[in-house]
Amino acid sequence: MRRYAYELKDETSRMIFGSHRSFFRRAFGRLRSIATQRIPRAILTRAIPRKTKRMIIFLTPGYDFTAGGVMAIAAMYHETVALGDIHGATVRMCTVPGEPPLFRYTWFENRDHLLALEAVLKRCDSLDFLLLHIPEYEVNKVLDWLSRSPELLRGIRDIQLNVLLFNIDLVQGQNVKGLSRFGRVTCTTAHAAYSNLETREALGVTLHRLLICKGSEFYSPTGYQDKDPLLVVSPDAHPLKEEVLGRIAQASPKLKIQVIQNLSYKDYENLIRHAKWSLTFGEGLDGFFVEPTFSGAVAFAVYNDRFFTPVFAELETVYPSWEVLMDRIASDIERLDEPMAYNRCRQQSYDLLSEHLQTDRFRENLRTFYRGEYTFP
Repeated sequence: MRRYAYELKDETSRMIFGSHRSFFRRAFGRLRSIATQRIPRAILTRAIPRKTKRMIIFLTPGYDFTAGGVMAIAAMYHETVALGDIHGATVRMCTVPGEPPLFRYTWFENRDHLLALEAVLKRCDSLDFLLLHIPEYEVNKVLDWLSRSPELLRGIRDIQLNVLLFNIDLVQGQNVKGLSRFGRVTCTTAHAAYSNLETREALGVTLHRLLICKGSEFYSPTGYQDKDPLLVVSPDAHPLKEEVLGRIAQASPKLKIQVIQNLSYKDYENLIRHAKWSLTFGEGLDGFFVEPTFSGAVAFAVYNDRFFTPVFAELETVYPSWEVLMDRIASDIERLDEPMAYNRCRQQSYDLLSEHLQTDRFRENLRTFYRGEYTFP
């Protein structure tokens, strides 16, 4: 009995102290992770001259998750740096206040370092001009932070708060006009469909048409003969997603269907270059429609007037409703699965997207923004 009691006690102590050791390992690992993020951030922050007079800051999520909006912000950041002769400002990227101290995104190739907004503003205590770019879905969070930290903006003569409107649905419920308590407010748009006077009036702030910054020249399309029998699918949730994919799988048992998830951007690029088909359950005119098309695939979507302009409804792979898509997509895949029909269909989408999504047009729109020449003042 004594031996059994001793063994039980010994096992209990191993469980307790082993649990503690596991806890301390996790805690230490977390502290080390935070330190490795904050130390280089602090060094790069101190590299900014204290007497900086003009500053442009892009706020971006503090989470290392894959999202097209993150890459769009990074691209806009780089284009802004290149326009220094127009705005004359120091340009930095910072994580949204209150989010983790992420130092750099790892899922796509970049050398962009993310700083802490509060630290940057404290460092630059002689600012005369500040332009803060804010993702549309983070407006309320940033507004709350500014309301609790008004001293950080004190003394800055000219403050502009620009809302980066990438998704018209995500700005719903965000108090865009509330930002006017801290400076003049503007909004830049990524889709032509909502780059209009109606959106300007709904938001109640100056609106500028910016559009997409990555045109067809960034892609190397492959032809039908180099494509695999693969349908890539956007990761977006949708109530009909399971039924749609089930019908396609039943009608085309040899077709591989892959929902995009847990891929680096480089792996995603390689995948869409080899995929024959693409289907988006998201915005419609989004990266899962545009990028596969520019990479040589035939992309399918359902039309909506929030992101598409009416001309896209004329494409044979953009359906008027999900019900129509379910009835037709399997037979359309079979019908288009031969070189002549495939290339004709793909070229129609490619040409239309190339016409509407031009890098040079985006750059000129960005120049006019920094010159204060807005589409809808």
